Amino acid sequence: MKQFFNFCAVAVFLFTMLCSCAGNPPKDERELAEKAFADAEGGKDCDRENYLAAEELLNQARAEINNKNYDKAKELFKAVKEKSDAIAKYYREHPDECMTEKDKKGNGEDDGKIKEEDTTSADSSAEPSLDPKNPDMDFQVVHFEYNQYAILEEDLQKVELMAQWMMNFPERVVRIEGHADERGSNDYNLSLGEKRALEVKNKLIQAGIDAARIKIVSYGEELPIDPASNEEAWFKNRRAEFKREN
Repeated sequence: MKQFFNFCAVAVFLFTMLCSCAGNPPKDERELAEKAFADAEGGKDCDRENYLAAEELLNQARAEINNKNYDKAKELFKAVKEKSDAIAKYYREHPDECMTEKDKKGNGEDDGKIKEEDTTSADSSAEPSLDPKNPDMDFQVVHFEYNQYAILEEDLQKVELMAQWMMNFPERVVRIEGHADERGSNDYNLSLGEKRALEVKNKLIQAGIDAARIKIVSYGEELPIDPASNEEAWFKNRRAEFKREN
């Protein structure tokens, strides 16, 4: 009997150890990696090779999260941060080399041509408008993790912005188009695209938008943004898009 209890104790200990080894998603490492990669964007042209390498590592890490390989994902996120920090450092130390042509002109560098007074509107070169009071506001794309229809935390603000716009223009009706990447069967991806569109619709309804003003449709894998077969392309294609109905 004593041996039996000893065996049970050992079994419980091993089970506990195995559970602890499974671990949790590396949330802190991911946040640091995502922030570092965003900070490295200024060097994507002058240190492009390393920037693309960091981007590929980040996509791999996201994929490992989806596969619940948290230890592997943790190491990849650390590699992303290390490479991204190096890119940002290079950018800070070589500002002239990393400066775009647009930036150089904005800083007064002479291009050898006689300058004429700029009579164009300031809006002609402005970034796409994200002002919810603008009836022509540009709609942002919402992305999803592999095989998931929960909206990414960093994309929730895009849905909130859309809700604000719809509140400001109560006569407008929008269509939400759900999409999936190429992996999986056509039927499965059509279903997944519909769930993604429906998830975005429900968030808008929770924000106070009338359900009658929101239509949804799924295109599954039929309309990819990027036709390539890699993590970067698949991430772009796992999306929900807003379209104006009127």
